[in-house]
Amino acid sequence: MAQWHPLRVRDLATTHRLRAPLRSLRAWGADVALLGALLAAAGAGSLLLGQDANWDLQNYHYYNAWAWWHGRIFTKDLAAAQIQTFLNPVLDLPFYWMVTAEWAPRVIAFVMAIPAGIAAFFLCKLLFLMFGGLPPEQRVVAVASSLAIGVTSAMAIGELGSTMNEWPLAALLMLALWLIVRELKRADASPLATGTLLLAGVIVGLAAGAKLTAATFAIGLCLALLARGPYTWLAFRARFADALWFGVGVIVGTVMAFGPWAYALWVHFDNPIFPFGNQWIRSPWWEPHSITATFSSATFGPRSLAEWFVFPFELLSPPLNFVGWELYRDARFPVTWALMLLAAVVWLARRLRRTATQYVASGSDPVWRVVVLFVMISFVLWTAQYSIYRYLVPLDLLTGALIVGFLRKLCPPRFAIAAAALVAVTLIATTRVVNWGRIDFGDRWFKVVQIPLIEANAVILITTGAAVSYIIPMLPASSRYLGAMNTIVNPKQRTKLVDTVRTIVRDHPGPLYQLTHPLTEGKEALETYHVARTTACAVIVTNMPTSPLELCRLVRVP
Repeated sequence: MAQWHPLRVRDLATTHRLRAPLRSLRAWGADVALLGALLAAAGAGSLLLGQDANWDLQNYHYYNAWAWWHGRIFTKDLAAAQIQTFLNPVLDLPFYWMVTAEWAPRVIAFVMAIPAGIAAFFLCKLLFLMFGGLPPEQRVVAVASSLAIGVTSAMAIGELGSTMNEWPLAALLMLALWLIVRELKRADASPLATGTLLLAGVIVGLAAGAKLTAATFAIGLCLALLARGPYTWLAFRARFADALWFGVGVIVGTVMAFGPWAYALWVHFDNPIFPFGNQWIRSPWWEPHSITATFSSATFGPRSLAEWFVFPFELLSPPLNFVGWELYRDARFPVTWALMLLAAVVWLARRLRRTATQYVASGSDPVWRVVVLFVMISFVLWTAQYSIYRYLVPLDLLTGALIVGFLRKLCPPRFAIAAAALVAVTLIATTRVVNWGRIDFGDRWFKVVQIPLIEANAVILITTGAAVSYIIPMLPASSRYLGAMNTIVNPKQRTKLVDTVRTIVRDHPGPLYQLTHPLTEGKEALETYHVARTTACAVIVTNMPTSPLELCRLVRVP
């Protein structure tokens, strides 16, 4: 038997101890390089698209942050940005700070794309875990195809560098999902670590609190953890505990992100989610019925069981006002739904024949079950609650993984990866990116030809449903800005909101003005406030699509 010299054994042990840090250092270096590449790609894509000028940006993304930062959003001003005045402005603060600091628009556009790069980074790490059982060459193609499909959807590209804030939510959700999937890989059949579940829950809760539309993803991920299997009583108790700890984290994160805003809404308007949910909470500030049922969003999405079944196929190229306000073309969800149905038929046929599965079943392990269930449940919740496609960016990112996974389930191994690459190229080539509004870059984000002279301590009535509030931070801060006729203030209604506007106008001793778009819009509504336009009007021309604006002096009438 060979004899090992003590010094040689010690040298081997030392070498082993040194290799582990080196492997960790290389992994960190690879992550930094990947993140840097994805951030650069996202920023470059944002610059190629041009400066964001979407309707919501003009209406409230800039105004809300400005008004909240200066402590006037619910006190000095009232409903100046229509319904959206009452949405949490926390995600808009970075944009507001950059614009106020007069950063170059191109720099702002690049920075606004950072969340997209971060989301793509954690999606990539998630994909390497999901396809970890493949040979290295196949794994690289599967991950690359899945990533390419996910990050190039019509909505994902269309919202790059924009203030719509779906990308920050997607980054948080991809981080949380990666943490859970990594824990599932580590734990195998063991219980998931409570700390990981709480952390993932807090992250998802922060997303839900920052923008309530993300709550569907919080519920979807919680239910996916609960329903992932195995389906025994003992396993159910463990899954219930996992879902419970995740849910506790979600509540904590939601309270952190939304709690202060909800409290402010409760104090000022007797409803912590005002004006939503007023059919139950019945704040006197608005009518006691659903505010969403009053507007066009109530017509979105399917209306019957048959429409529900074909709804994913209709997402290919839907008409206006079916799942959004702009046209696009994107086959990701139709392809995902078709492959899912086909995989279900194949699985059922094999079960009936009682034969072993011939090909690798990508969805057979807990990781894939959680991801597939998360997408399916969240999609159903989104359809029932919103059916507004731009909210689906986090699920868009995962369609690539599902498409490649189902192809591996349906095709022989030697064809599956090639099919995945072919489908990725086809989907990218046939996508028509949505355009929410872009303009050419200038030297300032908001460019105003000339600010008209406004008397001090004026009350300015906004009499339009158009997106005009972006101009308010550039007008005198001594003025009060009141929504007098818009999507939440209707002079014909009997609400505390309308009565308060009417009282302020009646009791104000100083000058009165009207701000509107298009020119002369809303002059009929002024009669209900016992004021009328004069000929002393100024036209305000800006670089935004909602331009020119009109500012007119008002006089009181009997």
